[in-house]
Amino acid sequence: MKSLARPRIIASILTVIVLVVALGLLGGGWYYSNVLRDGGLLPDHSEPKLDMIVAGVADGRITLNPSEEAEKDGPWTENGLWGLELEGEYHGVGSIISITESAVVREFMPRGESPASGELARLDNYSFSDNPGSVTGIPFTEVSYSSPIGEFSAWMIDGTRNDWAIFVHGKGAERGEALRMLPVMVDMGYPSLVITYRNDLGEPANQDGYYHFGQTEWVDLEGAVKYALDEGAKNVVLVGYSMGGAIVVNFLYESEISQSVEATILDAPMLDFNATIDLGARERGAPGILTAIGKMFTSLRFGIDLEAIDYLKSVDELSTPILLFHGDADDIVPIETSETLAKARPDLVNFVRVPGAGHVRAWNLNPTQYEAEVREFMSSLSRR
Repeated sequence: MKSLARPRIIASILTVIVLVVALGLLGGGWYYSNVLRDGGLLPDHSEPKLDMIVAGVADGRITLNPSEEAEKDGPWTENGLWGLELEGEYHGVGSIISITESAVVREFMPRGESPASGELARLDNYSFSDNPGSVTGIPFTEVSYSSPIGEFSAWMIDGTRNDWAIFVHGKGAERGEALRMLPVMVDMGYPSLVITYRNDLGEPANQDGYYHFGQTEWVDLEGAVKYALDEGAKNVVLVGYSMGGAIVVNFLYESEISQSVEATILDAPMLDFNATIDLGARERGAPGILTAIGKMFTSLRFGIDLEAIDYLKSVDELSTPILLFHGDADDIVPIETSETLAKARPDLVNFVRVPGAGHVRAWNLNPTQYEAEVREFMSSLSRR
């Protein structure tokens, strides 16, 4: 009897262990789906924190100290041309001159009176404040266009060409994201429309309140393209940043008026949401099995079709030239997704890999090269 009892006890113990592990994984997956919801699906319109402290300004340089709220490897540690936002002020900063764990000295380009020591600030990769007229001096008007869920606002900049440029910002970003490239397009004569879409602050919201990474938002872009065509555009060039790139690409797949697109420019586009989630999980140190269960719960709980948000599966359907920027230091959207697109469609894609650039920061790291690539690409369209 004792010989029979021992295997049964061992089997019972193993069963309990398996159940505990399974319940732990399910619980962890449920928790991780909440993380994905809060960090990826839900709009966040809170004001960015002013997490840097001005220590001094002298001789064309500014010294900044990271506050306790600043990330150790945050934007203050990244080189390139950035904006410096303070309460009611906006300046420019350039290359890092020196850096320690407690201070960074950068080139300083004041726009108005220099800030005083002790003021709080933050680095802003948009590099220009508010709207096209605030720093760039580009005249613009506020217009609106229609989507099935309502009216959306946009900045309209006049131009001399028949083809228009339409800019689509990334998740949680604002229209100001386009201000870095906008002057080039305006200088080349392109009428430009810088749009909003569902879940933007002050704009109509998606019915469930979630971002769908191009699955629903492409319809809003379609409304903007129709507006451009109705206003006299012969064709359009679509510019998409991050999730804006996903919106642009899905518009190319889904819209009946996609033939009006002459070309696209994509900057760190979110082409495969699964790959983006996986990269985020690796950054957090989450086990692969926990990530997989979390994604399963995300689909079931929030109605997000993760398989549909893989825009690399249908790249054979693309037919417009693409200028593609992606930094190899991007820790949000994996550069491998852009590499996959470039390798799959070398006939269409001009891939500009930017060493050392973070997410949507290729322009910031080297504005001159970035703008030259845009000019050459746009000029090549007229030679086709």
